[in-house]
Formats: sequence, C-alpha cells, structure tokens
Amino acid sequence: MAVSTAEIALRRRRHYQGIALVTLATIAWSSGGVFTRLLPFDMWTIVFWRGIFGASFVGAFTIWRFGRELPAIIARMGASGILIVFCLTTGITVFVPAFQMTSVANAFTIYASVPFMTAAVAWLWMRERPSGRTMIASAVALAGIVVMLGPGAGGPRLGDLYAGITTLSMAVMTVAIRRSRHIEMLPVAWLAAILSTLIALPLAQHLGELSTRDYLVAAGFGLGPMTLGMMLYVIGSALIPATLSVLINTMEAPIGALWAWLVIAEVPANSTFIGGAIVLAAVFGRLLLERQDEVVHEAEEV
Repeated sequence: MAVSTAEIALRRRRHYQGIALVTLATIAWSSGGVFTRLLPFDMWTIVFWRGIFGASFVGAFTIWRFGRELPAIIARMGASGILIVFCLTTGITVFVPAFQMTSVANAFTIYASVPFMTAAVAWLWMRERPSGRTMIASAVALAGIVVMLGPGAGGPRLGDLYAGITTLSMAVMTVAIRRSRHIEMLPVAWLAAILSTLIALPLAQHLGELSTRDYLVAAGFGLGPMTLGMMLYVIGSALIPATLSVLINTMEAPIGALWAWLVIAEVPANSTFIGGAIVLAAVFGRLLLERQDEVVHEAEEV
C-alpha cells in the first residue's frame, strides 16, 4: 500500500532526530571518564555528588515538563518502567569504579561492545532480528575493540568487570525502552539519578571534603554526562532500532579516549588509536548504508 509523502517525511524526520539525539548523548557520555578523573575521591562520594546535581537538573526539567501529571505518570510505569529504572541506575553507578580501576580507553571500549549484547537481548526477548548490515558493522566494531584491548593497551583490569556490568545493563535497558514506548523516559532518568544518590549516601567516605573546584566539577558531571547524556539517549533511542542506537553509541570509546588525552593527558596506546579508527569507520559506514536503504524504501512506497 502506498504511503503518503507527508508520512514518509515524518518517518524520516523522526529517524534523523533519533540518530542526532543518540549521537549527542554519546558525546556527552564520553566525557564521564574525564570528570571521574578530576574528582580525587572514593567512588561513592563521586556517585553521590554527581547524583545530587544530576537529580536536581533532571528533576527541574521533568517537573517543568509534566507538572501535576508527574505522580500519575510515575504510577503508570509498571514492571517495564521499574526494569528500565533499575538498569539505568546500575549503569550510571557502576561505570564510576570502572573509570577508577581501569583506563578511560579500556572502560569505554568494553562498553562499545554493547551492540552485541543488545542484539542478543533483543533477539531473545523480542525476536527482533538485526539486519545483516548491522551485524557486519558490529563485527567490524568488535575488531576495533579487540585491537584497543590488546596487550599494547595494558590488557584486562579489575575495572573492566564493572564496565562489562554497565554494558549488560544498558543493553537490557535499550531493548526495554523499545518495548515500552508508552513510558515517559524523563521521569525514569530522574528516578535513576535519585536512586544512585540514595545508594551512595551511606557508603560515601568524603561527603564534606570537596573544595569549590570539586563542587563545580561535580556539577558539570551531573549536568553533562549524567543529565544531558541520559535525557538525550532515552528519548533518541525510542525513535530508532535498538541495534542502531547502540551501534552509534560505540563511538563513545574513541571519543572518550580523546577526551582523556586532551583534558587530563591520559595518552592512549597506539592500539587505542588504531582500534578507535576502526570503530568509527564501522559506525559511519553503517549510517551511510542506512541512508541508502531509506532512499530505496521511500521510492518503493511512493
């Protein structure tokens, strides 16, 4: 059945919006390693203050957006909403010790394997079979990750386990978001920020020891990677296929390594540069093929 030009334009606009939002979320998240390095405290102190600022920023916007309807929206989330909140809380909490116990490049490159995790979860849960092109691009990205995590990059470390936990939680969250389009994601992001703060509160060891500079860094952490990253991702990932969302997100690995190099002089190994270039090539190559598919599909529908 033919589809109107207006409907095709709407689909295209939503698709491009999803790609743009997830890309911006990736850039915001990629600065998280730098913020962690700039705060010389235990993980729970960092999680607490980042959560305080993040919950404040996200909460202010969420309350402005939904007003008096917010309690009813939260009450309607159901089991899917609880799962998404749990996954997001786990991801934003556990990634902090990952940065502390391994290199920024290693943490991000492990997280870049999330397309494979998501594809597996989507197939098992939703029977959503990824396209051959997406899987080929993901395989190329995996090759880049292997290069970045080779012996020249220092090999596996304890923090790599935490990065793996984050990867799994975000894969499950991405698929759950696709299954639950009726759930408003801004309240989800706010609840996750609040929960991470409450979890960290009794465990933090240096709550009152921050300087003015440390508070500013924590505020930037809460506003950038936590607030903008979460908000952009949960909104954008609902507009495009789950595997494409996480494929774009693999760019976080090379971009995060670049942030660390430029801001805190954490110079990546040569293998990081080579592997990062492979990851970026896989992502951009897949996006170009995606655009070609759209042109052909639109021509067939008109």
